[in-house]
Amino acid sequence: MKKFLAIIVILLILIFLYGHYIEVNNLKVNYYNLSSSNVPESFKELKIVHFSDLLYEPKDVKILNKLEKKVNNEDADIIIFSGDLLKEGVKYQDKDYKDLKDTLKKMNASLYKYAVIGDNDQKYLEEYKDILYESDFILLDNESKLLFYKDENPIRIMGLSDTSKVEELLQTEVDAKYTLAITHQPDNFSKISNYNIDCVLSGHSLGGIINIPFYGGIIKKDGAKKYVNGNYTDNNSKLYIVNGLGYHKFNFRLFNSPSINVYKFGK
Repeated sequence: MKKFLAIIVILLILIFLYGHYIEVNNLKVNYYNLSSSNVPESFKELKIVHFSDLLYEPKDVKILNKLEKKVNNEDADIIIFSGDLLKEGVKYQDKDYKDLKDTLKKMNASLYKYAVIGDNDQKYLEEYKDILYESDFILLDNESKLLFYKDENPIRIMGLSDTSKVEELLQTEVDAKYTLAITHQPDNFSKISNYNIDCVLSGHSLGGIINIPFYGGIIKKDGAKKYVNGNYTDNNSKLYIVNGLGYHKFNFRLFNSPSINVYKFGK
């Protein structure tokens, strides 16, 4: 019995060490094909890189270099950040803001870089907006943009902080057959999948922190109770959740590495 308990204790210690020191530093890249008959022919092969939830702390400065390298290795046409750059309760200095600006500015996209507001960013809203502006990110705060690429057939890209604005943002003078929505909290998908939206990109959940095979993430945050990790389909609308890079309270992940997502359009 004592031997059995000793083995259990050793296993728990090894799991803790793995989750705290190895998994959290294993930044992965997930690849997806956004296939839809609504995608204009001109957008075929266009590439989007999506990251989220940096939840930056000054002691984690190394993650900035790793993130920049991973993003730029993908030669993105569009870069999307789905919120929570900053972390509630952290006292940032001018140098921290400069480090973030420098990293985000070095991220290269042939077309545009878009971002939305996360719940943590709300606490530092002016600083967050300044960081985005200085690093060439376009903030979509309940805004919709028509993106033209190679011809006169656009797609619509919208950033949603308030899901009650969906119907209003879908009303544009020029029709777009394909709509891509960005919203920080994945549970917003339940509120917007009934609309004519082809794809929703989200973060916030951190993938559930601990991932159980065939079950998924088990630590569910408010705003990510129903949709936690991976991708989902409802009413012909697709949701993709990226695991994010930071952590909520304690730096630990298990079978759920920090990640960025890469999407390529197809027919």
